[in-house]
Amino acid sequence: MQDENQLNKPRSLDEALTHLVNSIAIEEEALATLMRAEADKTLAFVGKNRELPTQPSNSEFIQFNQSVTKLLDSILMAEWMLMKKIDSVMQFQYLAQSSAIQVNVQEELDAGERVSTSGRHERDADYYNELDEIDY
Repeated sequence: MQDENQLNKPRSLDEALTHLVNSIAIEEEALATLMRAEADKTLAFVGKNRELPTQPSNSEFIQFNQSVTKLLDSILMAEWMLMKKIDSVMQFQYLAQSSAIQVNVQEELDAGERVSTSGRHERDADYYNELDEIDY
């Protein structure tokens, strides 16, 4: 069991974000299944031709409407949470990309600085060598 948990642990930010997006997709599929089931239930309640096959009373209509509203509210809240998770994934990706860009730029700047610094030392050495050749 512990080996299985070790295999499922993400080793990088990209893997963690991939796991998160996969879990969001699975939850979206579950919510879609719930909505299809609720649509089927509504169709059965109302009838294909809206003939109301069960002849519901007013209180049954109200009760049915309340149950549908309750489920749709729950689905709406779940969708809102999933949207927030996707926003977080996008933020993490942006931060990871921008930090990678900053690291690359800093490495290039450091490399350029080393080149210019080494070039400066060579110029300084040439200058001092010329001074050595001058008789005072």
